[in-house]
Amino acid sequence: MKTSIVLSLALLASAAFSATNDEIITHFKNQIPLSHIQIKVLSRQQISKDLDYVSLHITDGQNNQNISIFTHGDYIFPDAIDLKTGMSIKDKMQRVQINKNIAKVFKAEDPKYIISIGHDPQKETLVIFSDPECPFCKKELDGIENDLKKYNIKMIFTPVHDRSSLAKSYLIYKYIKDAKTDAQKIKIIRKYFESGANEQVNNSNVQKIDTLRQKYFQAGINGTPYKVMEKDLQ
Repeated sequence: MKTSIVLSLALLASAAFSATNDEIITHFKNQIPLSHIQIKVLSRQQISKDLDYVSLHITDGQNNQNISIFTHGDYIFPDAIDLKTGMSIKDKMQRVQINKNIAKVFKAEDPKYIISIGHDPQKETLVIFSDPECPFCKKELDGIENDLKKYNIKMIFTPVHDRSSLAKSYLIYKYIKDAKTDAQKIKIIRKYFESGANEQVNNSNVQKIDTLRQKYFQAGINGTPYKVMEKDLQ
């Protein structure tokens, strides 16, 4: 969006004003040199007694951008850091929102696209969004046996790479449905993580995986592996 640089400058210059929703909107409109800009407050959440987290939607009619800020008294800030943990509160809040978005998609997902490994009712379930050509996902897969000592695992393939990774994901789904054990499922997944897809996959089947991943990209996933506890998707 063309106004992104302007927004960054507006955020860095914390402005003194009474931070009602209307005044936050007015502040940003004054900072963006476009007469047709529209700004809407999507949500406002109190983080502590003195700090609010505000999410905004900005559009010029063609381009759209969501941003989040913090407000304290007459000031706004682009982020806030928890000194006890050293973590960005914005990152934490944005992840909570992404998980809410993912939950809506996950609850309606076709079961054939959710690979379940481990079925211990005493364990929590970890959901992993993965990509057969992602080196970080391969490293994650290398430790899956250890992870299964702590969690049940559900995997969904949402490749960030293109056609060859989509084809591998399709083939994993194609053959894993006949696996009888967790060990067989892991063997099939590893096969396509460690080598190319020797079997041809037509464009129609590649498109099925592309449609699958786009749903989760739109929910906010922008990289793999993305991990979330299933209880946080309820």
